[in-house]
Amino acid sequence: MTARYQLINRRASRLSAPAARRPRRHTGFTLVELLVVIAIIGVLVALLLPAIQAAREAARRMSCSNNLKNIGLGIINFESAQGNLPYSHSYKPEDVDENGDWIWGPGVPGALDPSRGKTGYNGKGWLVDILPQLEQQAMYDQITQTLADFPGDFGVNGPFGSGMGRPSLREIMGQQLPVITCPSDASAVPKQGQVLNEQIGHGATVAVTSYKGVLGDHVIWPQSTSHLDGNPFDCHNNVIGCNGLFWRTAYFKPIKLRQITDGMSNTFMVGEAVSSQDLHDAAYFSDGDWASCNSPLNFFNIEDDPTILFLQWYEQRGFRSLHPGGAQFVMADASVHFMVEGIDHSIYRGLATRNGEEVVSLEN
Repeated sequence: MTARYQLINRRASRLSAPAARRPRRHTGFTLVELLVVIAIIGVLVALLLPAIQAAREAARRMSCSNNLKNIGLGIINFESAQGNLPYSHSYKPEDVDENGDWIWGPGVPGALDPSRGKTGYNGKGWLVDILPQLEQQAMYDQITQTLADFPGDFGVNGPFGSGMGRPSLREIMGQQLPVITCPSDASAVPKQGQVLNEQIGHGATVAVTSYKGVLGDHVIWPQSTSHLDGNPFDCHNNVIGCNGLFWRTAYFKPIKLRQITDGMSNTFMVGEAVSSQDLHDAAYFSDGDWASCNSPLNFFNIEDDPTILFLQWYEQRGFRSLHPGGAQFVMADASVHFMVEGIDHSIYRGLATRNGEEVVSLEN
């Protein structure tokens, strides 16, 4: 029995030996397989990234459109209650007629002079008037109460400023509200060093606005190379007879919606601006809240040279955005439309006027 048992045991050992010598199976990735997977993931990310960026920009553009819609509705509600559009108070005496002539002589008080029971040339922008419609009643109350308690002309002078330059208003002047900020413009943040920002507070941090009232299609300054009417003096930035809805001296003859004879759905009210392209964009300030359609839509200083922006400021006071291909406007009926940057310039200018009798519409 012992010999037979040993023989059976040897046979069993020979039969099981090959199985014992079988290599173990590995379940992980090889290096080649890992590299292939990484490559596939990279290709998929490269294919999906533009779509993701486009979706994000679409969301930003929608948010920007909502901002413009709210501003447009705020303007219309203000006009319904007050009988005229909100208007800016210039930061210096500028009562002039349609020909650009001063309408009072030395010693004669102007339209906003405190001696006539007015606020003075305090530099308050039209945007301040619609703050209650933008759910900023407390901010509005503080500004208007301060200006009422201390009527007078605009000034800075460090701790002794007046008007919108009063030290007690400088914290407010730095509040960058989301409703006045285009989410596609990374430069739309409170800043120092801009032309009129320094006037407001001697280097104080000042909020900017991405949305400006439409002056019309007039030339801003005689030296401008973009005057297309054949008359470079048809309108400066400080005269009364501009053909749009918002500019610095509109206080003298406040505009009413019924004056928009070109049609409210065919007239620009407020459009987009890019902060880094315009040194005059201080929010709540009368020289930072308007622009003109005399220059082409989306005209950029591609060099982004601060010296050029300073010296040729009048070329930069147009409408533009960082949304691909154009910019958004809210019309006088509070509808928001995206205008492509290749729009025919005569149509673009026609949409900027309130009563020019141009035969243009959004369908052109």
